[in-house]
Amino acid sequence: MPGVDHKAQLARLSAIDDHSARRVPVRTSKCLGICFQANVVVVQPSQEGRAAGGRPVWLGQMTEDKLLDAVDDWIFDGGPGIAPLPAVLEEHVTSKDAKKPKKNKKPKQSKAAKKERKKAKEKSAKKEKKARKKARKKETEALRSRTAPPGAPGKNKSDKAKGAGKGGKGGSGKDRTRKDESGKS
Repeated sequence: MPGVDHKAQLARLSAIDDHSARRVPVRTSKCLGICFQANVVVVQPSQEGRAAGGRPVWLGQMTEDKLLDAVDDWIFDGGPGIAPLPAVLEEHVTSKDAKKPKKNKKPKQSKAAKKERKKAKEKSAKKEKKARKKARKKETEALRSRTAPPGAPGKNKSDKAKGAGKGGKGGSGKDRTRKDESGKS
């Protein structure tokens, strides 16, 4: 478990004495098979506790000092089979057979629904592309109108109304120039 001082926890557990002032043996394991509930502590009953019907108690998510204090107090009072499990530890009881909780998966969609989402996504992408193109065109026109000298033919609405530019009544500027040079009207 990241962010937990595992060495300090192990030292704390190794320092636990039972009610007879005997050091409680501590064993470590790399994995008990339920690592998703780390840190896991298994409290074995004493001989007296086992004789009284106590069984090993698996505790998961033991990451706080207050939980280790509760384990210490419980073992001092006799542990499994002799003393009742402290209330603070009840929600941490687990087992070696604990199943990892499944992640909530999105419900499966039908093929038709997937196609519909894909179409909607493509349509949205087309709209965005069209809007970007329109914005670029507007930007270009605005830039031309700011930089063009007064009276110069351009692609603004006033030039089209006067007939200048391509497709106007007077034809292209080149055609008019040729007519003027030849002297023909």
